[in-house]
Amino acid sequence: MTYWQTTPSTYSDRLEELAQTLSASRDAFHETANNFHWEPVAGSGAAEAAASLPSPDPAIDKPTGETGHRLITEAIQIFLFSSAAHMGSWAALLRSAEVVASPPLLLRAVIENCAHAVWVTGDDPDEAPEDRLARAYLEELKSAEEAKMNAGRLRGKSDPTHTRMATAYKKVKADIAARFPDSTPEELSKWRLHGQKLPSLGDAVECMYELTRSFGGTIDATVASGMYGLLSNLTHPTLYTVRETRVWTKDEKTGHHVANVRVTIESVEKDVRAALAAFYNALNYVTAYYGWPETALKTLADQIATVIPDFFLAAFKED
Repeated sequence: MTYWQTTPSTYSDRLEELAQTLSASRDAFHETANNFHWEPVAGSGAAEAAASLPSPDPAIDKPTGETGHRLITEAIQIFLFSSAAHMGSWAALLRSAEVVASPPLLLRAVIENCAHAVWVTGDDPDEAPEDRLARAYLEELKSAEEAKMNAGRLRGKSDPTHTRMATAYKKVKADIAARFPDSTPEELSKWRLHGQKLPSLGDAVECMYELTRSFGGTIDATVASGMYGLLSNLTHPTLYTVRETRVWTKDEKTGHHVANVRVTIESVEKDVRAALAAFYNALNYVTAYYGWPETALKTLADQIATVIPDFFLAAFKED
C-alpha cells in the first residue's frame, strides 16, 4: 500500500491568502505588545489590578519572579505569545502546502493557549483583582509542578536541574500561602485557590466558547467539546482520523493499491477560521482588560475580512 498526499496546485493562491491572515494575527500580537508594553490605561481592569496589587508584592518574601499585577500580565502575555507563534508557524506550513497532519496540531495549540489567556483575564469587569491573581497563581503552580516532574523524569532527582525546579515549585507554593492565607494544601491539590479552580485543557476550551457564545458566537460548550475531542484525536495516535481522509485507487501500471489522502481547501479554511476566531476573541478580551486602543484589532479585522469576507458574520452572527 502506498500513501499519496493530494493537494491540487489550484489551492496555492488560496493557501497564500489564508497564510496572510495567520501571519497578520501574529503581527497584531507583536504590534500590541510593542506599542503598549503591557502597561494598563487608566480606568481599565488592569489599572485597577495595578492599584490594588502592587508589584513587587510586599506580601512576598524575596520575590524570584513577577508578583502582584505583573504576575497576571505575564501569564496572559505568555499564552498569547504562544498562540501567535503557532499562527506564524501555521502560515509557513500553508505556504508550503503542508496541510495534511500538522495544522490540526497547531489549531489545538492555538485554541488551548487562547482559552487559558481568556480564563486568566476573565469576563467580569467588576471582578476583584485578587480573583485574577488567584487564577494566575494556579497557572504558575501547574507550570512549576510540570517543570519539576519532567525534570526528575528526564534527568533524575539528583540532577541540578531537578533541584532547581523543585526549589522553584516550593517557592510558588510558599508565595501562594503568603499571598492567600486562606489557601490550604488540600485545596491546592485539587487546583483550587481563593474560589477559583484551574480548568482542564478541555474545560478551558469549553468555557471560552461558552463565553463567546454569550456575545453572539455560534459554538456552545457541547460543540466545543466535540471539536476539541476531534483535535485531540488528530494530535494523538488515532486510526479513524486518517481513514476518513483516504480514497483508495489502483495504480494500473504496477497493480498496487494506492491510498490517496485528500484534503479539501474548504476543510483547510474551516480550521483557519477556527484559529482566527479564537485568537481574535482572546486578543479582544485582553485589549479591553488593559484599556488599549483597538488599532491593532481593527487592522487585523480588516485583513481577515479582506480574505474571508463573511468571517465576522459567520463567527458572530445573532441567534
